[in-house]
Amino acid sequence: MAPLILAFAAIGLYLFYLAFRYKLLFVSNASIDTKGRVYPLALQHLFVGLYTSELCIIGLFAIATGSGKGAIGPLVLMVALLIFTILYQISLNAALKPLIDYLPKSMEAEERRLLEEESMADEKGVAAKDGLGAAPHKKPNFLTKFLKPHIYNDYATMRRLVPTDIAIRYEPEEEATAFFAPSITDSTPLLWIPRDPMGVSRQEVAETSKVIPITDEGAELDAKNKIIWDAEGGRPPIWQPTIYY
Repeated sequence: MAPLILAFAAIGLYLFYLAFRYKLLFVSNASIDTKGRVYPLALQHLFVGLYTSELCIIGLFAIATGSGKGAIGPLVLMVALLIFTILYQISLNAALKPLIDYLPKSMEAEERRLLEEESMADEKGVAAKDGLGAAPHKKPNFLTKFLKPHIYNDYATMRRLVPTDIAIRYEPEEEATAFFAPSITDSTPLLWIPRDPMGVSRQEVAETSKVIPITDEGAELDAKNKIIWDAEGGRPPIWQPTIYY
């Protein structure tokens, strides 16, 4: 509708992308894990935008058919595109629903089967150079892969695309409790208060430490009652190492 807007919108979206990526990597520290359920929800929101745009364009072409027959062809194509979008969403929901509502134990069984085959191949000395064994099938072309995703995007094929040298090594305690709820594994957080010249913080530490962990080390109040601490080289008492799962 307005081609010039696309250029400015692209620049604006790119700047938003840079800002959001910086925030995600260096600013945000989210402690809530959605277990991947936000992604399929975002896909559904994307389809809402597609339907809205397609219906608007269909309406414009339908209005244009009143003054001439030149818009009939684009109108038919847009209706066909709308039907294709509906069918695609139905297919996508059918593929995602089992992975969202149920635990994919079949993948665990498939992984064990592939590991056994690779182990047998290693014993016979016929393993592939990448350590993943032979490819399950020949590399398909774009059309075949699009029409038969259940064959050429199966678990054995997708598994070969994941790098094998980026594994994170965990301590035994961390590995044993990796998937426990935070209410089970987390300890009571340490309350950190600044030290004051009047000794109020020391009294508070003495009394509150009977109930919860508390400390007034590493920070103090200056003459203007502003908190000061070694933000450059110091490490606050409440610091905890981040575990990347």
